[in-house]
Amino acid sequence: MARSDKVAIVGVGRVGLPFALYLAEKGMNVHGIDVDEKRIATLRAKAMPFMEAGAQELLDRHVGKRFHPTTDVATIAQAETVIVTLGTPVDEHLNPEFEAIEKIFASFRPHLRKGQLVILRSTVMPGTTEFMARKLREWGLDPGKDLHLAFCPERIAEGKTLEELPQIPQLVGGLDSGSRDRAAAFFEGLTGPVFPTDARSAEIGKLFCNVYRYVDFAIGNEFMMIADQFDRDVHEIVDLVNKGYKRAGIKRPGMTGGPCLYKDGFFLVERTPYPDLLTTAWKINESVPAYLIEGLAKRMGTLENKVVAVLGLSFKKEIDDTRNSLSFKAIKILGRRGAAVLRHDPYVLPGDLDEILQKADAVLVCTDHDAYKKLGLKGLTQKTRGGTHVADVWNVFQTGKVFFEAGARAAK
Repeated sequence: MARSDKVAIVGVGRVGLPFALYLAEKGMNVHGIDVDEKRIATLRAKAMPFMEAGAQELLDRHVGKRFHPTTDVATIAQAETVIVTLGTPVDEHLNPEFEAIEKIFASFRPHLRKGQLVILRSTVMPGTTEFMARKLREWGLDPGKDLHLAFCPERIAEGKTLEELPQIPQLVGGLDSGSRDRAAAFFEGLTGPVFPTDARSAEIGKLFCNVYRYVDFAIGNEFMMIADQFDRDVHEIVDLVNKGYKRAGIKRPGMTGGPCLYKDGFFLVERTPYPDLLTTAWKINESVPAYLIEGLAKRMGTLENKVVAVLGLSFKKEIDDTRNSLSFKAIKILGRRGAAVLRHDPYVLPGDLDEILQKADAVLVCTDHDAYKKLGLKGLTQKTRGGTHVADVWNVFQTGKVFFEAGARAAK
């Protein structure tokens, strides 16, 4: 089945934009559509709005040629393949929301035409593709007859799209066999191996991947708390049990946030009578900032009128994305405990790290950026005052301890 080179990507955010540039590099003619006029203007000026390895080079090469940023949703009519990459959030009660994706479909419905392939690439609740098929029928287009509809989830680590797209297997969930085959043909040769299935199975499979990782991280965080209660350090114990053991694989603790992992479990628990494992994982991971801060408070006597340096604001290392980062929960808790907070992140809020560390009574490592690993324990000791308390859940300073003292006094 021939693949068309005319593509429209709806949503040129952190998922859609790198994918659009990748397709342009592969020789396709791509319209990147977004309602954010400022972002579109930025792209037309050949400026990347966020960090993405290798993307600036492709933007310079293809903007205005094979990649066309626009706010004009009518350009969808020119495409053979329409790919929707919008986020699908949960509301304040952690219930899945469909309004955003339904609204965007309604906005471009007048420009859809027969014979097109429409691909959902966002993480969604199981049944979303079927829900959108019903909406399309209400609007006069019958998926499977008038056009093709598939769910093909993005599975890439943020910031590594161009590296991982050719490697990672692509799940292709068709609403019907024709849609499945058309979508599989589109991705053939663009990604790693293509695994065809039905839409609902692909939706569940994407969620299973994310939720499995989230639960895995929760186990590491709970093990940290258990080890601490027994006056031992989790990093040393994980090293002991993982080293040389063929059934090893215990995850280390860390701040587990971001726009996907924390919420994706709630797409699965709405109808299950036994949601305890998933909801407990959420409670554990979300409690880590408070646990670490309480650990500092116990060791320091009080946090009131103390200066705490929070290192790392992005939700994971080596990116500039702060969405749902637990760093901000930590900052709020520290404020309630009467502490003065100094913030640093090499990609979000660079500042003078030396000056921040010199002023700090305590250091809380929230993101394991390479810059902090490069600083090392020696650098931390030289730049902090004597007896500075540190909570290093990531073990970036390689002490093997979650809580320790740094600075001149501790080094003697």
